[in-house]
Amino acid sequence: MIRRPIELLGALLLCAAAAVDAAPPDCSTKTRDALGAIHSRGTLRVAQTNDYRPFSYRDAAGSPTGIDSEFAKRLATELGVELVWIDTTWPTLTDDLRNDRYDIAMTGVSITQDRAAIGCFSTPYFITGKTALTRCAVQRRFDTVAAIDAADVTVIVNRGGTNERFARDHLMRARIVVRDDNRSVFTALAAGEADLMITDAVEARIEAQANPALCVADPPPLFESVEKAYLIPQDPAFKARIDAWLARMRASGALSETLDRYLPAAAERH
Repeated sequence: MIRRPIELLGALLLCAAAAVDAAPPDCSTKTRDALGAIHSRGTLRVAQTNDYRPFSYRDAAGSPTGIDSEFAKRLATELGVELVWIDTTWPTLTDDLRNDRYDIAMTGVSITQDRAAIGCFSTPYFITGKTALTRCAVQRRFDTVAAIDAADVTVIVNRGGTNERFARDHLMRARIVVRDDNRSVFTALAAGEADLMITDAVEARIEAQANPALCVADPPPLFESVEKAYLIPQDPAFKARIDAWLARMRASGALSETLDRYLPAAAERH
């Protein structure tokens, strides 16, 4: 495995009209007046897990930071309302949406069919893919799912997200260890509790830069495409407003500027 500074991943940034492997539903049916409620309350409730760099995590002072934290502040300003942070977790993300605990999840959310069945997704704003983040001391290659799915391999994932779903769907022989807290996975992996973690390549690169015991291939093999978007209630007007805002962010360069700022910073801190 080779550990090198993280690239900007600009080639992975989606254009507004880019085709995606599995487009989300059109969300034309309105089940909740989310946009009206936001303006009535005067607040935008943004859900974050605060455990997923570079999208949503906490800084040294405990404040939300990351790409999506930055975008959340911009969106609240766009809507002319106050921003309210709502804590969520990957296992409770869809239930929290169903129970009207938040207006929008901005925390590196991957588009999945089960989430799309509960709510609506914005147009994607970033694309990455599942890969292997390994313990450097393990002297073997995990460039394919077949290489990972062996009886003598232990894989660690966080509970309730797409990492666990991928492991359950594709690994029949490997031993799977599940941690409730995503941030604790990296410490456990470095300590030798597993051989590798299945996660998004963007996170794998950053965590490998942060911890000398962790490695990721360069370039990382992508086992499955992953598209990041914002999860909202089924409200076509709210989706249209967010999509239009994202299009302006992309056209103005603000989207790529924010990525430029957070991705290199994540590498340079270590």
